[in-house]
Amino acid sequence: MGPSYPIRSPAPRPWRLLGVPVDDAPGIRATLALLVVVCVLPVSLAAALLLINYYKREQVQIAHSAINRAQGMVLAVDREFAAAQAALLALSTSHRLATGDLAGFHGRAEEALANVHADSILLLDRSGQILLSTRAPYGGPLPRVSNPALLKRILETGKPGVSDLFVGPLTHQRIFTVGVPVKVDGAILYTLNAIFTPDQLLAVLRAHAFPETWRVAVTDSTDSVVARSHELERFLGSPVAPALLERMRQSNEGSFESVTLDGVPVLTAFSKSPDSRWGVAVGVPKAESTAGLRSTLQRLVLATLGALGVGLWLAWVVGGRVARSITALTQPAVELASGAKLDIPPLHFKEANAMRQALLQASALLRQSQYDAHHDGLTGLPNRMLFHHCVAQQLALCERNRKELCVLFIDLDGFKAVNDTYGHAAGDQLLREVAQRITTACRKSDIAARLGGDEFALALVHSNLEHARAFATRLVELISQPYVLGDFQSEVSASIGVSHYPGTATDVDTLLGKADQAMYSAKTTGKRRVCTAA
Repeated sequence: MGPSYPIRSPAPRPWRLLGVPVDDAPGIRATLALLVVVCVLPVSLAAALLLINYYKREQVQIAHSAINRAQGMVLAVDREFAAAQAALLALSTSHRLATGDLAGFHGRAEEALANVHADSILLLDRSGQILLSTRAPYGGPLPRVSNPALLKRILETGKPGVSDLFVGPLTHQRIFTVGVPVKVDGAILYTLNAIFTPDQLLAVLRAHAFPETWRVAVTDSTDSVVARSHELERFLGSPVAPALLERMRQSNEGSFESVTLDGVPVLTAFSKSPDSRWGVAVGVPKAESTAGLRSTLQRLVLATLGALGVGLWLAWVVGGRVARSITALTQPAVELASGAKLDIPPLHFKEANAMRQALLQASALLRQSQYDAHHDGLTGLPNRMLFHHCVAQQLALCERNRKELCVLFIDLDGFKAVNDTYGHAAGDQLLREVAQRITTACRKSDIAARLGGDEFALALVHSNLEHARAFATRLVELISQPYVLGDFQSEVSASIGVSHYPGTATDVDTLLGKADQAMYSAKTTGKRRVCTAA
């Protein structure tokens, strides 16, 4: 919504409408009534005022729509980053890293590359030395990363991250990376990185089908161009236009008039991610937003001549409807940021309904993005991030109420054979049925999640170790029952590791790690069994 401009004077005086003093600036209804009266004097002046008023409303709508498109693109970029991080985190749990079998892990990384949707995968040690790359055979000489900013950030925070655009040491081309920490015995020994090129991000931009004439750019946290709808090779790695650069460093979102790097006057809307600090700038050419001005002026002049007789009455009715439409959109616009589901009834005007539809679509996209970011797309179970968050909350309640909690780490035995024999579609169906059996077996208060691949986790709230072990034993037998996959039947089993709060550990990461270790003990001692963390 655009700024308002109340009339002020050095000595404040009340507004007067038709000679009657009023305390505040006039509303839309009063303003339209006053405009009708003014139309009687110079019709041309009235037409010009109406045109300006219409143009301002149109500009506000275009700016708001462009901001919504920028927000949607930012969400899409963040989803790409989150998907890459999730795939890397799943890959980082490979036992080959924990045992130092880097040659074996190189092969595993090559297999996982398709799931990460990256150009290549790198493993770095704490000094920035590249230990392996899927771009090169294992064992050959590899360079050191000269400016490992992302590596330093991951080592400092212990969290996944996204780099800015830089020149890759292997390809000597501009790339950016998504990296996650690799912990062994609780310490970060490596970082696992997925390498992406600007062309891969450009595919995400094109998927959003922006109008051909719009200028759209994706920027990294330094506000440099990583992907652009026009002339990417010319502007790749360059800072955005100075005016946009200043605005993006002052605010996470906004719109204003500016000139693009290739000299096109535009209405620019931008949005930046609060997590990755990457941003998207959308430029709508001013020529498009003003194309209808001349024809609109002609229609307004004719409408003014025809409306003189009934102007005041029409202004009163239409002004009231406009005011109600704007008022009906104000609170939903405020509630949009909270992620709440919006309920906006149909409004009186096409433009207001277009805004209503945009708000409803933005709300649906935001809610869907929030759901997708925290759930596994195949099984519908919570993912590792949401599991970590929910278990952390439950641990806080257990500590306050002196209750117990157990974490089960579940890994399927023989799942790879199902994939190799019957194909990935059958493997996906089996994973869905395993998830269904797990959720059916546990209580509503328990928390089930898919961590990645054929690994699942389950938090048994208010459960002691004896109950958890008994439940895990029953769950092993339940999972090990045959599966009917289309025209054939298959069998897998499960190895489960169990950790206990407060006996084993008091935080989520340690509980999950101890349960993971216990699960590997179950596998090494014969599979299809339950082991308890020491």
